[in-house]
Amino acid sequence: MRRKLLLLVICFFLITGCTIEKINTNNYDDLINKILLKENNINNNIASGYSYYIPNGLMKVNMIDNNILLRDKYNNYYYFYSDVVSYYHKVENSYKEESSSFYSKKIIDNDSKKSGYLEINEIKNKYYVEAMYNYVKIEVYTSKEFLDDVITNIFLVLSSVKYNDKVLSTTIGDKILDYKEESFNIFTTKKSTTNYLDYIEKYDSGAYEDNNKENKFSDDDVVDLDIFEE
Repeated sequence: MRRKLLLLVICFFLITGCTIEKINTNNYDDLINKILLKENNINNNIASGYSYYIPNGLMKVNMIDNNILLRDKYNNYYYFYSDVVSYYHKVENSYKEESSSFYSKKIIDNDSKKSGYLEINEIKNKYYVEAMYNYVKIEVYTSKEFLDDVITNIFLVLSSVKYNDKVLSTTIGDKILDYKEESFNIFTTKKSTTNYLDYIEKYDSGAYEDNNKENKFSDDDVVDLDIFEE
């Protein structure tokens, strides 16, 4: 009897463990393939040398040069940084997958020649997301219940980034913009929320742009993942 019970317990943990790992891996892989790697020509914001799309459900809190702070209806903060210098010089993606992370994947789109990565680390019962694609990095520290929505929002933004080479050749070549102030290696993950929280404190001035402070989120602002099903 004890032997049968032991076998049942072992089978339960094996099946449960495999199921959880499979669901997590397939889920994020699906989001990468169905959202991030799909051509997205929509944009509703223009910065110095590039354009991008902020989907319903996100609002811009602040913007200083290429540092942008976004917030969703659940008060998750998204720190957005565009490394236009690395784009201009076509720096190679040097990210290496980390087996000890909750999720780690190097992303390469052979058709568009764009690349990036998604890494998620569990920190103090929450999840620190670092996602980079096409020389733009977004960081979010969130709870498990919001993780899918957060990654979906991140991918919608990252997939929309389009650069204006003529503008960048002028601004970077003439050193009009000072890129050294907040520069860091976007191909190296931090695995720590220390700098992220510093960014939030610095850029969350409380003065939303474009009258966003007066806007209110509605239930329609939550992304429905089913729309990406083929």
